[in-house]
Amino acid sequence: MQSLPILYIVMPCYNEEAGLVDTVNTVLQKLQQLQSAGKVSAESAMLFSDDGSKDATWQIIESAHAQYPAKVKAVKLAANRGKEYALWAGVMEARRHADAVVCMDADLQFDIDAIDEFLALHAEGYELVYGIKKSRGAEPFYKRIFSSLFYSLMGKLGSPIQKNHTDYCLMTRQVCDALAEYGETNLIFRGLLKQLGFKQCPCYFEVKDREAGQSHFSPIKLINLSLDAITSFSVAPLRLIVFLGAMVMLIGLGMIGWTIADACRGITPSGYATLACSLWFLGGLGMMCLGVAGEYLGKLYMEAKKRPRYFISKTL
Repeated sequence: MQSLPILYIVMPCYNEEAGLVDTVNTVLQKLQQLQSAGKVSAESAMLFSDDGSKDATWQIIESAHAQYPAKVKAVKLAANRGKEYALWAGVMEARRHADAVVCMDADLQFDIDAIDEFLALHAEGYELVYGIKKSRGAEPFYKRIFSSLFYSLMGKLGSPIQKNHTDYCLMTRQVCDALAEYGETNLIFRGLLKQLGFKQCPCYFEVKDREAGQSHFSPIKLINLSLDAITSFSVAPLRLIVFLGAMVMLIGLGMIGWTIADACRGITPSGYATLACSLWFLGGLGMMCLGVAGEYLGKLYMEAKKRPRYFISKTL
């Protein structure tokens, strides 16, 4: 008889004190429900990855661990490194103990009942089940517009990231071990998942309203994450620079031919406006191209230093 899988639910968190007690209780109930239904082992647990929170998040986790030492585990990063790093740290810790790992946000906006479907697909032989949002939920208008533009652009650039793909997923230990082989500093979790291979499938779920606290993703953070995602999985922007350079050169050759033709007809070119516009255009285009190339060069610089991604200061 096949033994039940040990499931760890990994949740990165940063300044989540407002709703963390409810999160612990909700996830605990879900684990008990799954255990009673014979879907997971009694050794299953939740694992919080605290991204250097500045509020009482860690104290709440410690209190929950003292109350439920077998069900509440945690790691605390020594400094705030960002969600991608906190999620990675949690998965790397969980894979040492679990047969399957589910990643989800600590605010419980992702429907926790989707874990039942994740496990059902896992039982069918799928090694990676990634969550796809059915809708965007009660999300600010600017985020909806930005997300739509982002996924559209990523699709055109050939990125593996699927529209409305989230970090909500289930991975087997084998998938987690494969993920650990990636040594890059710039982590885009959901993009790496799609590149792993293995037997995988999507699972669609509903997005709930946030019951407590507030999102820590500002527009600036979203833009930075998008730039990282684009430059980490596609060289299309660099190829676009070559295309733009060729187009500008052709336009320049056309203008040279036009000027020579006017001179042959005795027409004196009055080129102040044309020259001024050309200088502004070419100057702006050149700076933009240097910026794109610099973004890739910066990635190489960060990767070449091979600095540690994070340090874990405490483990429960």
